[in-house]
Amino acid sequence: MATAKAVFLDTGPLVAFFNRRDQWHSWAVEAFSEVEAPMKTCDAVLSEVLFLTKNNPLVLDAIAGMIRDGVLSVEPVLSEDPLQVLFQVKKYADLPGSLADLSLVWMCQETGGYILTLDSDFHIYRDRGGKKPELRTPY
Repeated sequence: MATAKAVFLDTGPLVAFFNRRDQWHSWAVEAFSEVEAPMKTCDAVLSEVLFLTKNNPLVLDAIAGMIRDGVLSVEPVLSEDPLQVLFQVKKYADLPGSLADLSLVWMCQETGGYILTLDSDFHIYRDRGGKKPELRTPY
């Protein structure tokens, strides 16, 4: 039996999942339902999600529940390989790429899998070997 690919979760799908009025909410709910747990993300993504949701207590509780239930795994990417991740951020300084985005590219390269995102900049990013990360997007 083949093992499921790792899924790396970006900010956009998480925000859409928690906001029923978001245009991508239905897509996010469906995409999450198709993933075998745990989805992986990084602390920088959670920082963006909490900022964009204004530290909404319901979102905080939902994220805590996802972590507690093993649905979401959060990795401290910057503390593991700060120079490599910062190099990637500098490499794409002319784009609106964030530390969170490039941390996910680093994570995906390290273990394989795909990135669940709404961000079109991921089509431009490349890993250290020059390979484009595999993506799942609604478009």
